[in-house]
Amino acid sequence: MLIFRNKALFWTEFKESKRFSAGQVCMAGTGDVGGVGDVASGGVAGGESGGRPAGVWPGLPYVAPLGVFLVVTMIEKELYGLLTKPGAYGVKLLATVAALVWFRGAWPRWSSRGLVPAVLLGALGTVVWVLLDSVQRQVLGALNLSDWLPARAGFQFDLQRLTAGDAVFLGVRFLGLAVVVPLAEELCWRGFLAPWLVNEDFQRVPAGQMTATSFCIVLGVFASMHPEIVAAIVWMSGMNVLWQRTGNVWACVVAHATTNLFLGIYILQTGHWWLW
Repeated sequence: MLIFRNKALFWTEFKESKRFSAGQVCMAGTGDVGGVGDVASGGVAGGESGGRPAGVWPGLPYVAPLGVFLVVTMIEKELYGLLTKPGAYGVKLLATVAALVWFRGAWPRWSSRGLVPAVLLGALGTVVWVLLDSVQRQVLGALNLSDWLPARAGFQFDLQRLTAGDAVFLGVRFLGLAVVVPLAEELCWRGFLAPWLVNEDFQRVPAGQMTATSFCIVLGVFASMHPEIVAAIVWMSGMNVLWQRTGNVWACVVAHATTNLFLGIYILQTGHWWLW
């Protein structure tokens, strides 16, 4: 009887241990231990480190590309004498692309969620941007405040006398406008800043979650970087809503790229070079 009771006790403990182990596996499968669930909810592909080297600030992969772009922009005019204007822009673009490629392991996984509304929003955003820029210019002109906002020194092209070199640079300019800049900006705004303003442990914030404060700060930072302030405010508001509805950084990248692409085409057609 003692042996039978010991065997029964052993079998009960064995079943309990197996049940506990199965529970651990289930928890891991739902992401409660920082696994699959983080990626499924919009987290970084690659787990906790997100493909970045150990010990690196988690926000660096999201901030660095745009940071490089802005830093080189600050000294871009100083490079004109050494590299010419197209050459300086090329260096800026290459440096930004290098930062993007270096930290590509931290990018969120590709998702097609919300791409159709993203394209539609991006196209509408071009129209809104152009119209509100025109309104802002007219209002400031009527108030004799045309010089109140800094002017953007845009690149100009004579499409009737376009040389081979000009054509190459025009292609590079569009690459920056419609691919590199949207990717660098959205990784920073939506991939880092928006969730970081919700919680400093931004990689744990559900994708698309924003507070009223984070919504306004992201909007304000973006608008402060563009002379078309009114257009920037309205456009970024739409982008924030897209982020909230889709929780997909790539949808925001596509919307941003669509706006910039159509804006570039509009600029070539109208000669409104100040818009880029």
